[in-house]
Amino acid sequence: MASVVITGSTRGIGRGLAVEFLKRGHDVCLSSRSAEDVERAVSTLSSVGPGRVAGQACDVSRKPDVQALWDAAAAAFGRIDYWINNAGRATSRHQVHELEESLVHTLVDSNLKGAIFGSQVAITGFRAQGGGALYNMLGGSFKGGFLSPNMGVYSATKAGIWLLSKYLVAENRDKGILVGMISPGMLITENWFDEQRQMSPEDWQKIRPMLNILCDHVETVTPWLVDQVLANRKTGRRIAWMTNGKLMRRFMGARLLGRRRDLFSRYNL
Repeated sequence: MASVVITGSTRGIGRGLAVEFLKRGHDVCLSSRSAEDVERAVSTLSSVGPGRVAGQACDVSRKPDVQALWDAAAAAFGRIDYWINNAGRATSRHQVHELEESLVHTLVDSNLKGAIFGSQVAITGFRAQGGGALYNMLGGSFKGGFLSPNMGVYSATKAGIWLLSKYLVAENRDKGILVGMISPGMLITENWFDEQRQMSPEDWQKIRPMLNILCDHVETVTPWLVDQVLANRKTGRRIAWMTNGKLMRRFMGARLLGRRRDLFSRYNL
């Protein structure tokens, strides 16, 4: 069985990925900036599956913290097979010129710096131990084809992560290191609800039909993502849940065939 480190894994998609790896018998090291959140998640997830659970508080914008995360996982499991740079932040409330300075720092620090420092630590560790697999998490509009409204700075960080990943692929082809990317699509997470609470009820009702087409629950997507990661042997691959074909079928199903999804009924929204 493999050992896995996932940054930002006490909530949201990171936690969802951790659950699926554990169910399949793999060992997982959880991380979050909050030591209390890590301790709580380790206690809760220890009974999810046969895999072992470890944890380490980590601010991914600080390289010493990231190195400490590697060291803790290596001490717990002996070897690290997969490292997933998942920690990050998104916002969809402001155009680029309106985004407050503190949130710009948060997006760049957690998304881009976190991926850079995580990649540096993981690649160095993988080279020392003779191999491993690194995955970086992408998001919407990372190539600039479709511009998600009010997500310019977030998308810029994800575009940077995509280019970073391309360099990592090229630099590590002959080192026994697989570098991949994960595009999970638009998921309903705690951070997502934090964003929606900033909206008026009128604005929420306007975007709800579109979100029911675009979004998914974490538990719907993460089993497939984990299976794809474990089966993948091709460096440079992007594992994408929401393909253009799937998106087109959803729009056609909703508008032409009357297939209505209601993802928010469980939340009484």
